[in-house]
Amino acid sequence: MDAQTKAMRDMHEKMMAAKTPEERSALMAEHMKTMQDGMTMMNGMSAGGMKSMKGDMSMHHQMMEKRMEMMGASMQMMMDRLPPAPAK
Repeated sequence: MDAQTKAMRDMHEKMMAAKTPEERSALMAEHMKTMQDGMTMMNGMSAGGMKSMKGDMSMHHQMMEKRMEMMGASMQMMMDRLPPAPAK
């Protein structure tokens, strides 16, 4: 899970470092794959991973923190893909 979060952060940095729309477009497929992998991992964690840790609350808490961190990174990636809001 830590590796997936790092991959999402690395991809976010690549997208933010892209200087032109063309560079961003070239990274878009990789960006989408990274986000899909993260969502797949989060869905798998919520479906079965948490149920197997019923007795270990500290482990459950750690996994929830990691899941929230990954969700935050995913949301930031999505927000950064949006075009800038027009000035009023």
